[in-house]
Amino acid sequence: MSVEENKAIVRRFFAAFQANEQATLRELLAPDLVAYLPGSPDPLSREEHLDIVRRWGGAFNDLHFTVENQVAEGDMVATRTTLRGVHSRGDFLEFAPSGRQITINVMTMERIEGGKIVERRVVLDALDLIQQLGASPPTGSGGA
Repeated sequence: MSVEENKAIVRRFFAAFQANEQATLRELLAPDLVAYLPGSPDPLSREEHLDIVRRWGGAFNDLHFTVENQVAEGDMVATRTTLRGVHSRGDFLEFAPSGRQITINVMTMERIEGGKIVERRVVLDALDLIQQLGASPPTGSGGA
């Protein structure tokens, strides 16, 4: 597949994630997907990753990814997105729905084989997300 086709697959993934379209996600994610996400000490399977997408959709209204930059080489696609949503539907990371708007920057790297995403790596500022959900910043004067 061309790099442009690979980039289109990743953009379809983000559109399906924001709409919580499980059938499309199953079409795009290889059965043997390996996903590396913040806070998960071990790689996740396709089913575990789909469950996380369901939890996002179950907790946030108006989820929307904006693709800011996307580059590809060979079978790898790197994407920088801004994710926005309103925490109004259900619990998320043990936080009750707050009605708060979140805006986080997300960097991903996907590897594509045979038109399917076989590997995902996601980087985001989890502390920023938790603070936007309502947690207070840590106290103290840590320093380096």
